[in-house]
Amino acid sequence: MWTRNELLELGLTDYQIRSRVNEGTLLRLRRNCYVAAEASTRDKVAAIAQLYPDAVFTGTAALAAYGFCEVQLPATIRVDNNCRTHANELVRTVRSRPVPANRVKGVRMALPAQAVADALSFERCGEWLLKEALAQAYRGLNGRGRFAADLDMVTSKEKDAVRELAEEAPVGTASKWEQRMFREMRRVGLKPVPNFRLGPYTWDLGFKAGTTVVDLDSLYYHTPENNHREFLIGTWKTNHAVQHGWAPLKFTDECTDYHLKLVVETVQETVAHRRSVRGLKSKPQKVRRAMATPAWRFHQSLLSVSYTHLTLPTTPYV
Repeated sequence: MWTRNELLELGLTDYQIRSRVNEGTLLRLRRNCYVAAEASTRDKVAAIAQLYPDAVFTGTAALAAYGFCEVQLPATIRVDNNCRTHANELVRTVRSRPVPANRVKGVRMALPAQAVADALSFERCGEWLLKEALAQAYRGLNGRGRFAADLDMVTSKEKDAVRELAEEAPVGTASKWEQRMFREMRRVGLKPVPNFRLGPYTWDLGFKAGTTVVDLDSLYYHTPENNHREFLIGTWKTNHAVQHGWAPLKFTDECTDYHLKLVVETVQETVAHRRSVRGLKSKPQKVRRAMATPAWRFHQSLLSVSYTHLTLPTTPYV
């Protein structure tokens, strides 16, 4: 970025500056501030950040800073109501009250949920891009919780639309495998919830309407020979689901690699059956003394430390 005085010091006259602006080889950011038209998009965004240090980048500019997409111009920024701005082909300004932001390389970026909302409001971009951005921004076991917290802080009329996008995106998935299976379930009309909590246990996918839970267990990490702890927990996790009236389904990586269609049909048919049976659709009846304590708190082989001074549960029915 150059100021008018810097261009004059480089030997240009005011007439030459105006001519280059008219030709399109020099772009005016605002009065007496310019950037070369041939500069990279990233350099242009950096110039905007230098010009508006208190602004919050949002929309696809923020999503690009997080690494979820490519930078698109004009960049959308949120500025204070009293800030003097100059909208042009490089920058789109939105006057608003302050919004929460992260700093990425020293530049303030809107939270991903806010950025998606503003992309919907002020920019033209495909929903698939925004769904992917949400899935990447809010991945992992705590992804859905982080998304809910960020969504509460969103300032936009598109807040509900962002929520709907998140429901269609694999928000909360912890791996590409889970993302793939989420999309396969959505493709056949199911509505899976990633990292679904049932009591003390977390399942890879859950179906509230149909009371079915699904785990994707790789043979490498979940066989008793390779991971005795995970195998034992998985065993009692299944027992817990059954006792609480839910249908637990488990598939390995080889199942989805070689029999993906059958896996999807198995889940689809199970959910459909349970939705059609009275008492199984949403609130199944559990056994009288259903387990409540997770395996790692009562199973002797999982208690790696001997707490001789504590009274440990002798039964999982507490």
